Amino acid sequence: MLKQHNNFRSLLLVLVLFAFSKSNAMPIKDVHNFCKETFEEDLCLKHIGSDQQRIVAARDYSDVFLIAAAELQIQVNNAITHINNVRRTYVDPLGKERIAVCEKKYEIAADSFHKAWEVGQKKSKALADRVELSNRMKAGYEAVSECEGEWSKHGPKKESPLLFYYLNVIKLCQITHVIIGKTYNIGV
Repeated sequence: MLKQHNNFRSLLLVLVLFAFSKSNAMPIKDVHNFCKETFEEDLCLKHIGSDQQRIVAARDYSDVFLIAAAELQIQVNNAITHINNVRRTYVDPLGKERIAVCEKKYEIAADSFHKAWEVGQKKSKALADRVELSNRMKAGYEAVSECEGEWSKHGPKKESPLLFYYLNVIKLCQITHVIIGKTYNIGV
């Protein structure tokens, strides 16, 4: 009964948001069509297309970028929390070094994605802002990739405890790449 009530409240919220959304809002069907254009349709729909409150408020791809950048930050913050939870399981020097490198790399990624989000908030079409946005996204992408690479360096290869977050971040970065291309009308 409580679940049905919550579902009804969620549906009511979506309907109210639709009724009072700005007339220049980006139609949800456009967001769903966009997700179909990405290499990660399911992940896009899960992390971007299902964010009804922000999607209804989105007016263009610049707003969709902000949603994706916020999702990137969530994934990176969850990875940092996971690092803190699994740190104690790595007692050997190599394991401690690997987890420390990953912590540093994910902190770099968190900072980079946050700065990209800040640049995205400007909604500027200036070349300098486009370059900074791309550079920030690239820095975050490279940081999580370097963490993943640590698990096969300097000794026996081991599966990363952050693989789940790494894959989500990489996929979300690919989605943001498509968004940036649409925002600035450049081929991707």
